[in-house]
Amino acid sequence: MINNVWKDYLYEYILLKNEELNLLDIRENNGLIDIPVVKKTARTRRTVAMLTVGINNKNVPPSNLLKDFTSPKSKKQFELTNETYEWIRNGWIIREYRLAKDERTVKSVQFRMGFSLFLYKKQIEDEKETKKTQSITEWKEQWIKIKNSSSLNLKRKEQLNRLKDILDEVVTEGKINHNSSTWRFQKQLLFLHFLTAFYQISMAEHHFDWKQIGARYYRKIGGSKEFDSYKKEFIESAEELLEYPLHLLGLSSLGTITPIYFTGPMQGVSVSYDYGPIHATTDLAVFTEDFQTDAQVLWLVENRGILTRMAYEKNFLLDSKSLVLGIDGQLRSAHRRLIEQLVSNVKQVIIWTDVDEAGLIIAKDVGETVQKYRSITKWVVPPLEVVLDVEEFQSRYKKAIQVQKEEQEQEIGGVERWKKWISP
Repeated sequence: MINNVWKDYLYEYILLKNEELNLLDIRENNGLIDIPVVKKTARTRRTVAMLTVGINNKNVPPSNLLKDFTSPKSKKQFELTNETYEWIRNGWIIREYRLAKDERTVKSVQFRMGFSLFLYKKQIEDEKETKKTQSITEWKEQWIKIKNSSSLNLKRKEQLNRLKDILDEVVTEGKINHNSSTWRFQKQLLFLHFLTAFYQISMAEHHFDWKQIGARYYRKIGGSKEFDSYKKEFIESAEELLEYPLHLLGLSSLGTITPIYFTGPMQGVSVSYDYGPIHATTDLAVFTEDFQTDAQVLWLVENRGILTRMAYEKNFLLDSKSLVLGIDGQLRSAHRRLIEQLVSNVKQVIIWTDVDEAGLIIAKDVGETVQKYRSITKWVVPPLEVVLDVEEFQSRYKKAIQVQKEEQEQEIGGVERWKKWISP
């Protein structure tokens, strides 16, 4: 009366431990099949449930059922109507009665995903996976074609080779190691096309604008707009991957310059800063200059409030030979580049962020950047203490976040406390 694939499905997803279908007592009525479920133990055998199923199979189930039943484990409540009975007959849903110990009283009624609905959803998922595989294969072929036909731009060799290595790794590994991995598939795929298009045009053109990237790559009407929906995200993500601004690789300036605020001594090839007020450099300067410092302590603080407060204490900065760099709430590629330039000059680094989830992430990322070098790394943790171990820092921060989130400005301390943090 019911075939083996239906039975296998019921055993796999519907029945509980030690439960069996009582196939000898099956009853059929008007296209509906009632199947008793028994539970066997060493001493007893009793009926614990009744399943009502149907084995008709119409091709396309209603869209609301596709939405309601995300997995065979889903349990739903429906009013019993002619439509509901039709859903059961077509194998889209199963009515499950759970019985009390007397084997007669209905304890609960719920509806489960039927085998026909399960098969249909699986077919849809398989088709999606096939399309994904085809899309990735098409991108890989496009990337290999562009890579092999592009002549090397010697002025951009290092950065474009890095992009080539990243895309080659995606070809071999099948994924991109970046926060874009949290994006839905179509957005990830479009980002890969964007990186490929950017590589193509940056290899060929000295300067180009945003619209030219898509127009050159797609060579069709509307191609220049293909990446417009994610313009800001794609540029930021590409710069994070390359750790380099795209406008230094030929993209015409979009009018955005990222300022980096600091106080203390810092020298570049064409500029020099000393102790005194708050200074500002830019992401362009960081990637075109090689900055150094004769400070011995590098403070990396999350926001400008702390930077402003510490800049006021000029004598402390002079006496302690400190340079304070503001992260401004987000560790960008320019911040990372500047930190890497400066950290090799100093003896210790003190990382100080807000006590919240974002502050924890920033402090961890900054720590990973500076710990590649030999300088001592310290993290400020509540209640205004420093620790040298990253695991202790994370543990203390997570506990503090659960108790009370706070911004840096709420607990600043002062010169005497800052001196204690610097002391061995």
